[in-house]
Amino acid sequence: MRGQELGVNTSTNTISHASTGKLLLYLKQPLLAATTIALSDLLALIIGVGSVPRTTLVLILFLEGGIGLIVGVIIALSSAPSIAKLGELTMGAAPWSRDSEKHAEKIGSKWMVASVILVAVAFLISAL
Repeated sequence: MRGQELGVNTSTNTISHASTGKLLLYLKQPLLAATTIALSDLLALIIGVGSVPRTTLVLILFLEGGIGLIVGVIIALSSAPSIAKLGELTMGAAPWSRDSEKHAEKIGSKWMVASVILVAVAFLISAL
């Protein structure tokens, strides 16, 4: 009763908790990928150079983040209707379908989220 007096919709809390759970489930794979990439870069610098030059690590993370953003956009656009039609006419690829476009957008967005995390880590390291 108190929540209704304040104008709080209790059903919204359930939806926000469900969407928060979906968001965490969605971010799990990109966050794991970005962490793995950053740690493998750190390990490669330690093995290769013997120390961790901060500027080198930041530049590598920016480079990998930028490449990941470009790849994510390419993946997301690869199943756009115009691109699919071009591939169908020139290479005999499968015709465009809404399901394949949704799938490509989902995969591309995960690449982009992981890349944004890498760029954010690079900014964080450079600020320290």
